[in-house]
Amino acid sequence: MAKLKASSIALDIGTHFIKLVELKKEKGSIVLTRIGIKEIPKDSKLDRDKITGQLVSELLLENNIKPNTVNITISGQSVFVRFVKLLQVKEDKLKQTMKFEAQNQIPFSMNEVMWDWSLLDSDKDSSRRAVIVAIKKNLVEEIVSRLNSVKLSTELIDVAPISVYNCMAFNEDFNSQDLGAILDIGAKSTNFIIFNKGNIWIRSFPIAGERIEEAKEQGAEELLTEVERSLEYYFMQAAEDAPQEKKLTQLFLTGGGSVMENIEASLISKFNIKPNIMDPFRKLRVSKDVFQKLQACGPKNQFSTVVGAALRGIADLKIEVNFLKEALSEKKSSMQKRIYAGLSMATGALVLISFSVFMRQDYYIKKIKLDKVEEMMETYRTYEPKIKKIQEEENILRGEIDTMYQTVSSRAVWLGIFKAVSEMLPKDVWITDLSGVISIEKSSLGRMDMNGKALSYQSVNNFVSSLKALPSFSDVRPVSSSVENDTDTGEEIVKFSITMDVVLSGS
Repeated sequence: MAKLKASSIALDIGTHFIKLVELKKEKGSIVLTRIGIKEIPKDSKLDRDKITGQLVSELLLENNIKPNTVNITISGQSVFVRFVKLLQVKEDKLKQTMKFEAQNQIPFSMNEVMWDWSLLDSDKDSSRRAVIVAIKKNLVEEIVSRLNSVKLSTELIDVAPISVYNCMAFNEDFNSQDLGAILDIGAKSTNFIIFNKGNIWIRSFPIAGERIEEAKEQGAEELLTEVERSLEYYFMQAAEDAPQEKKLTQLFLTGGGSVMENIEASLISKFNIKPNIMDPFRKLRVSKDVFQKLQACGPKNQFSTVVGAALRGIADLKIEVNFLKEALSEKKSSMQKRIYAGLSMATGALVLISFSVFMRQDYYIKKIKLDKVEEMMETYRTYEPKIKKIQEEENILRGEIDTMYQTVSSRAVWLGIFKAVSEMLPKDVWITDLSGVISIEKSSLGRMDMNGKALSYQSVNNFVSSLKALPSFSDVRPVSSSVENDTDTGEEIVKFSITMDVVLSGS
């Protein structure tokens, strides 16, 4: 489980309104510390993206929020949602199983989408249910680009109907054992979320506030028809998992369109159930300076989506998906590789520098002693044999100094080698250990040994071929390789060892 944060900011950019919420953890509770709402002009001649960016900037300024990382939600109609039933799967195989399910369920190439999954009933010992969500990459890239234009960034993109469900579940304003639903009516689309004993089911359809406002009673009737059709789809797909009595016992209304005239009465007439108005702030403490602002923001239940998004990261929620999870994981892995490469280069340079300093100090000390002996030669002829011996030692020392200078001069070669290896290192290969030695004889070869990990044997073979192509190496050959499971991800990792000769200058 990820470590919970102390605060969180969320944005909900809808068709007609932009909503902002900041939550903070204080003394065991979660506090609403900032809230804001801006209406987006309906003038079709205006540049919507530009106006939206300006309104977001105004919201941040009015709430004294500096450019920061925010949580974002995406409309349910833009997202591909599938629910799968899993047989008993070991924890270490769960991620691999879900990837297989996603490839079967998502009707696009996995390279074209961003996707994630979450267990729905993780506490059960028997079969499990999970939700898979996917979205086209270009939609995510557009959202991130728009945020960057107002100096914001995001590390979490959630699905709007899941945020709404998390908000309700967090506030514990429902009976989890009975069949219930949330009707989230927006401006252009409606999310219908059915929940029953820890499981959920979601359907989004394009009948919402604008259509009801345009067609009046006919629009409302179309909405009720879609709700009825959604219930039929749910009971058909749930099969034996659905309750015997195919009837809703609880219904919650939320979203800006839910406050339209006659919506509540129409639901009572059609489904014989009185809907509850969802309160997204039920379990939140509201700071004194925000209370009046909250009252002035209009109906509370229009904030369900943004509150659900803001709860991500600071509270344990029922369902947690994030379209950026894989991208963040790749970014972290890439950063670790750069750190490893930098440390390896720095360690190699430090070894060479330390060796050079030590040899120079040793040489200077012995040279001083030799000078003193030479000054005393005339006086102490009887010590001539000893002096000759010292001269022989000097000759040996001079040879060692030559070797030392050769080693120091090869330092640039080593640094160049480390840089070349770092630049050509494939994305799916990383070096975990690197060591090298230098021959004490002139015009000879150095030796370098390298240990690392890769995602496949093919990656190791490609890496060895690339090393052979470098003029700095000769006799490149793998020493060993083996496969193991990564303790964090459960994926198979190839461990390898490579040895090679290093061509030094002058060789």
